[in-house]
Amino acid sequence: MFEQFSNYPDVKWHAAANAQFIGLNDKIQINPDLENFKLERFKDLRKQPMRDNTIMLFDNTHKTVIFLDGPDFRLDQIYIRLPKYMGKKWIEIKNMSLERDFISCANAFTKVCDSWLRDNMELKPLEPGEEVSELDLNKADSICAHCEHFDPK
Repeated sequence: MFEQFSNYPDVKWHAAANAQFIGLNDKIQINPDLENFKLERFKDLRKQPMRDNTIMLFDNTHKTVIFLDGPDFRLDQIYIRLPKYMGKKWIEIKNMSLERDFISCANAFTKVCDSWLRDNMELKPLEPGEEVSELDLNKADSICAHCEHFDPK
C-alpha cells in the first residue's frame, strides 16, 4: 500500500524488504526497516519498460527498498535533489522541500546569499527594548526563486 510523501500529496511511496542472500543462521527480513534506512543509491525506473512514474531508493544495508510514484514533474524535482540526500535517513528524505525557498537552500545566509535575506531573515539576538521586525516570507521566497546561487539541500 502506498503512503503519501509528507509535503506533496501527489507523490506516493511504498517500502519493501529487499531481496536477500540467505546463508546458514541468517534471519530473513520480511519487513522494511525504515528507522535504519540511509540512502546509498537510487534509480529512475521511468524509462524502463512496464514501470511508469517510479524512482527506486536503496539503503546502505541493502535490506530495504523504497519506491516513489507520482507525476513526472514532481519526480524530476525529487530526482534532482536526491544526490544531496546520500547517507541521509528516510525521515529527512520524505520531508524534503521541493520549493525554491530560503529554508531549502544550502547557501542560505552565506556570503553568496542575497544581502536582503542575510540582513532581514537571519535570526539575531535582540537588545532590550528593540522592536521585532516582521518577517516578509513572500519577499524572501521570491528572491530565492530567482537566485543564481540557489543550491537545494
